[in-house]
Amino acid sequence: MLRFPSVMNKSILILVTLVTILFTGKTLYDITSDRKQVILSAERLSRGFASALNEHAIRTFSNTENTLDALIQDIQSISPHGLPSENQLHEMLVGSMRKSPFSPILFVAAPAGNLYAASSEYPARSVNLSDREYFQHHLKTPDEGVYISRPLVNRLTGVRSIFLTKRLSNPDGSLRMVVGISIDPLYFSEYYRTIELGRNDRIFLFRKDGAILATGPFNEKFMEKTIPSSLFKSGLPKVSHAGTFRLEHGVVDQTSRIVSYRYSGLYPVASFVSLREEDVLARWRNRSFKSAGGALLLVLLVGTLGLLVYRQIKELKQSEDKYSLIVTTANEGIWMLDAEQQITFVNPRVTDMFGYPPDEMIGRMIADFMCPDELPDHESRMRFRKQGVAERYERRFLHRDGSEVWTVISAAALIDDEDGYQGVVAMCVDISDRKKSEKRQARLEEELRQAHKMEAVGIMAGGMAHDFNNLLQSILGYVFLAKMSAAPDSEVQEFLGEAEKISGQVCDLSQQLLLLSRGGVTMLRAASLPPLILTHVSSALEGTPINVEFDLPADMPLVTIDESLMKQVFLHLTTNAIETMTQGGTLRISGATLTISLKHELPLPLGDYVHISFSDTGAGISAEHLPKIFDPYFTTKEKRSEKGMGLGLALCHTIIRKHKGIIRASSLVGEGATFNIYLPVTGADAPSTLPLQDQ
Repeated sequence: MLRFPSVMNKSILILVTLVTILFTGKTLYDITSDRKQVILSAERLSRGFASALNEHAIRTFSNTENTLDALIQDIQSISPHGLPSENQLHEMLVGSMRKSPFSPILFVAAPAGNLYAASSEYPARSVNLSDREYFQHHLKTPDEGVYISRPLVNRLTGVRSIFLTKRLSNPDGSLRMVVGISIDPLYFSEYYRTIELGRNDRIFLFRKDGAILATGPFNEKFMEKTIPSSLFKSGLPKVSHAGTFRLEHGVVDQTSRIVSYRYSGLYPVASFVSLREEDVLARWRNRSFKSAGGALLLVLLVGTLGLLVYRQIKELKQSEDKYSLIVTTANEGIWMLDAEQQITFVNPRVTDMFGYPPDEMIGRMIADFMCPDELPDHESRMRFRKQGVAERYERRFLHRDGSEVWTVISAAALIDDEDGYQGVVAMCVDISDRKKSEKRQARLEEELRQAHKMEAVGIMAGGMAHDFNNLLQSILGYVFLAKMSAAPDSEVQEFLGEAEKISGQVCDLSQQLLLLSRGGVTMLRAASLPPLILTHVSSALEGTPINVEFDLPADMPLVTIDESLMKQVFLHLTTNAIETMTQGGTLRISGATLTISLKHELPLPLGDYVHISFSDTGAGISAEHLPKIFDPYFTTKEKRSEKGMGLGLALCHTIIRKHKGIIRASSLVGEGATFNIYLPVTGADAPSTLPLQDQ
């Protein structure tokens, strides 16, 4: 009789479940809300830093531009046209330098691009500045506004500097001079050090084109880099002078970042603050672990308490028929044996597993249902069982239909305190499907190893064939020139003709190597295989002592193939049969349609396939050689120029795989060999794209 939990049992279970769900949900909500707040706080902090850095950049560039403007006014006052003397300019540059808080270097470049005057030295050394980006800008652009360069190595000091420059023009619009001032990027980096950021946080000052002007902390290797504009397009709003966005892969260490930015309205620069998200969330993560740990502990306590109460109530309600319910509904087979190994009890799962009704099993010896080769091990284990030893092991039985049933047995002895050994109780689990799966998996792994090996050999063969072809063409060219130089009827002409013939054979071999490396299918179309097989096999067997038998239904489905490549498969298989039946024999070629389902062990997607079989009556292939026959250059035949090169079956394997099919070989020594080809049909019945591992 089946007993269900009482109303009280159900109430306790529901209550414990609701408490667990509510508390877990509340904990998850708190953790998620806390994370959002931490992120928002970090975003506000980074936006504040970005604004402060932007103000510092504007202030720095404004002061520097004011110094330039004052210098330009002084130059205009003493020389409205042309260039003042170098001495006058040097004194003005030195005076402007002393007024600047940065102790910069001021300089003037002549229209030709040479350094005319500098605050750091007099007279100025001969330095060509025409290739500098700021000089090229002023040379091409009449705009007299300020230009901010990327950090460049100062050719006077050797120190990397940012240059702010302005253009002075002649009345006719031509370039009169370029006036510039330098700023050390370390000036910005020193200021950035005053900002309290984490060890992995970064500050960048960019030009709008992505050129890096300064970094915090200072990093020399970034001074020459330009950040691609695509890096910002993914995160920056289309129209915004300031904002915050997420960057999955940071510029420096490729980690996830919270980035705030602010563009200057006065200068083409932008200040960026990059906070590493992992550091921002570190404290939140610690709090979350503690919260989750406390929640889990409480859930465990509630669950344990509920479970104890549930078990106590359930144990009071149970009766002996519970055990009968367990045995009769168990998914494992359960049987009992007496001291003589006769079956005294079987549950329904045992009868389903072996196909016998209970009345045909009870009273019989357990050995009657085992595979004969399992009996010695069975007798040995029964001796241990009489000593009270419990074991777990695998055992094969015979189903009523004659098939094998693989099981895992868990057996224990029934021992009475007074009467001693009484028999055995055992549980068995059917693992036949697992055994089949393991066998199928082993085959799939072997197919994969073969595919990897063929791919590696193909790549090597392709490279060798290309180089070989190049050398061969040179040889043929020289043979052709030698034939033109030799007398028409001389013996040399005969030798050269033989060399040319052999070179042609070598060229064919090279083409086979290239096909092995590519295995490509280029001219695919739906075609019927029987006409193709009949034509080429019959032609190949002409003049040989071999009989051929065809069993190819005319209504076989179409397959999508490259006919030129598939022709080579059939010719290679026919040639293989000719070489193995040198004294004559029979080649049988048959065809059929096969539907691949889950019960098949072929490593193919489910669907309909055309099955072509080539069977010969030759000497066969030994079990030692059978796994290697599709390897390139593996052959057991005589190695001459006519046969035994070992590429034919390797090419067949490559071509069939490229057509999404497989080729298998089976053979017994002295009984011939059979090659089975499976190709997917064309159209609605074509195999699905279900991956092999899902089968």
